[in-house]
Amino acid sequence: MSEKDLLKVIKKAILDKKGEKVEIIDVKALTPFTNYYVICSANNPRQIDAIRDAVVGELELNKVKLNHVEGKAKSGWVLIDAYHVIINVFSKSERERFNLTQILTRKK
Repeated sequence: MSEKDLLKVIKKAILDKKGEKVEIIDVKALTPFTNYYVICSANNPRQIDAIRDAVVGELELNKVKLNHVEGKAKSGWVLIDAYHVIINVFSKSERERFNLTQILTRKK
């Protein structure tokens, strides 16, 4: 599966569970260990779990290897590491607090 197709599968899984403000950030020039960060918001812990389960399910269905999944929905942040793509599912407040989009896209 191409990276472009993989990103489409991930985004669809997120949107199917009503994830919000999905961003895909190319970080190839910033880091040697991954190519993309996908960031999205969820409204509550149940939705964070649903998005995590949907993304992991689609990755497994498409035979995409997972490195690991970490974080708890109650904490407001779950990370799914699929090697070339790292998916971050945040509560709205944790997304604002970490401000990962700004960190990854600021000019050096």
